[in-house]
Amino acid sequence: MTLKKPVSRHGVVMAVSMMKDEAPFLLEWFAHHLSVGFTDILVYTNDCTDGTVEMLERLEELGLGHHRPNVIKPGGKPQPSALSHAQEELLVADADWVMVFDADEFLSVNHPSGHLDGMLDDAVAQGANGIVVTWRIFGSGGVVDWSDAPVTEQYTRAAPPLWHMGWGVKTLFKFDPDYWKLGIHRPSIKNKHLKDGFPDTVLWLNGSGQKMEDYFKFRGWRSIRRTVGFDWAQMNHYAVKSVESYAIRRLRGNVNNKADKYNADYWALQDRNEVSDTRILRHAARRAEIMAGLLQDPVLRELHVAALARVEARLVELRGSKAYAELRAGLIEAGKVPITKVEAKPPKARDPAKTALVDLDQDGDPDLIVGKYADGSVSGFAGRWRLVLPSYSSSGIGKQVQAPYWPHSTFTCAPEGKKSPMPSRFQRRRSPRRNPPW
Repeated sequence: MTLKKPVSRHGVVMAVSMMKDEAPFLLEWFAHHLSVGFTDILVYTNDCTDGTVEMLERLEELGLGHHRPNVIKPGGKPQPSALSHAQEELLVADADWVMVFDADEFLSVNHPSGHLDGMLDDAVAQGANGIVVTWRIFGSGGVVDWSDAPVTEQYTRAAPPLWHMGWGVKTLFKFDPDYWKLGIHRPSIKNKHLKDGFPDTVLWLNGSGQKMEDYFKFRGWRSIRRTVGFDWAQMNHYAVKSVESYAIRRLRGNVNNKADKYNADYWALQDRNEVSDTRILRHAARRAEIMAGLLQDPVLRELHVAALARVEARLVELRGSKAYAELRAGLIEAGKVPITKVEAKPPKARDPAKTALVDLDQDGDPDLIVGKYADGSVSGFAGRWRLVLPSYSSSGIGKQVQAPYWPHSTFTCAPEGKKSPMPSRFQRRRSPRRNPPW
């Protein structure tokens, strides 16, 4: 079977991802996303030691994908680094539609057509240029032992669709690098186009083909009750897989598992198995066909077999360690936590004296909320413009100050929380539309 690069009537439909040591799962992930309709797949990698790079390089040689090294600057992080590279990548710039997602995420096209082309047909017919796809969180399904069976077939139990903790999104959208900055969950409109009428041209749909609310053009990375939908698409998120699969990742490179108080909490959050969801299996036959074709290539087959053998050898080593035994037992116990008791990692408590709420009171203009930096300066936002107020200390609470670029406005400092219970460090409400002098 000779595989050919897919084509789409919607042009180049590109998946952009970033990976580190994903060789055991890579061919399934790749085959799956070719099966749902992506014409191009671009993957950035960093610090791989398990054959991931060699697999991607071979896929590129076969004309089925693209690979780029994720060169990370000192102090940088892999995901932002990869997105920075992708922003400048000509392949991405030439794409018509782009979607950024991770190696543990598999797009399920629930649209009646079962294919991205059909879904995009209906989206374009509505004048849409983006589709916001919400996560479904898939757990271990009680699977403990490692298996090389397909991820999408092994793990078919998930959190309830209306469980709001699992409503992160990924966005498929019409990309133009002059207007958009790539993001992990959704792109952002570049500042220079925020007020030139471009936002009025943005029309995004949710995962059921319904119009997204206007606020999402500018902010947000999660669905809310009014915008969540799965009739057209969902992003299956397999963050944990089996206990042993997770253990390999957590103990990678060292059998001495470092103490991590979030191990069990993270597992409890992601190991949700309350309902069955097998919709992604509509893609299984085509995915299996494509994967079989990939494995006919002797280079890919050798790399794939070696990756699986490496996992088995690693498990033999880990199973004899105390760290593995403790982690395995802890994860199994954490999996018993009911969904009603699960909590996301809580934010760190903040000292109210280190932040401030600035109350703008002129011509009925609403409030602005700002944060205080260590150097004493106070920063906030008016509309999309950033304010930096004169230095103040807790003794200045209640005093009035003037903002440099709003000389006719009076600001009153008050302790955070006195006027608003919202917890974010930087918050804002509708604010004055005055243009700064720059």
